[in-house]
Amino acid sequence: MADDWQRVLSRDGTVLARIPTDQAVREIVVDALPLRRVPTDVRALLESALGVMRRQANALDVTLDLVIEGRVPAKISLDAEKTAWAITTLVGNALRYVHHGSHAMPGGTIKVHVTYDAARSEIAVKVQDDGAGIPAEKLQSLFSLGADQPRAGLSLPMIRDVVRAHGGEFEVQSETNPVRRGTTIRFTLPVS
Repeated sequence: MADDWQRVLSRDGTVLARIPTDQAVREIVVDALPLRRVPTDVRALLESALGVMRRQANALDVTLDLVIEGRVPAKISLDAEKTAWAITTLVGNALRYVHHGSHAMPGGTIKVHVTYDAARSEIAVKVQDDGAGIPAEKLQSLFSLGADQPRAGLSLPMIRDVVRAHGGEFEVQSETNPVRRGTTIRFTLPVS
């Protein structure tokens, strides 16, 4: 991480201070992020977290589905509070960008899809929506600190940090094509 620090030099070349770069700040946050890992029933966690979001989706005439494939372990050691926050925040973001329905026309769809990969000993959670999608030029800078991204704000970098603190991976894919559009945010959590 030493290369991720920028040096502030005086005129004579003396190091006055070392300031962390964006990458160093992220690493510090992830390393310092406290997790309260407890054995958690992932299915119950998802049902509970999505229960609140279903009421909002129903009010907007948006379909919110939960699909759990395979034999997800009964209990996984994770920070249940932070994981529930991450999922509800992702669904909340998706609710802002999918088409809201009316009496004459149904709204969009959000799908939370969970799979278990025994070989990799991890679960994968995908939150997919059929909203307008994120333009490619904005997708590239989605996690830049200070980026003016209406879809990201602070929540996506924070969710990514929570996932990484668990030892998982985080990715965003998006299409803006009118025929095939929408955003998929996928993250993994190790099963320990």
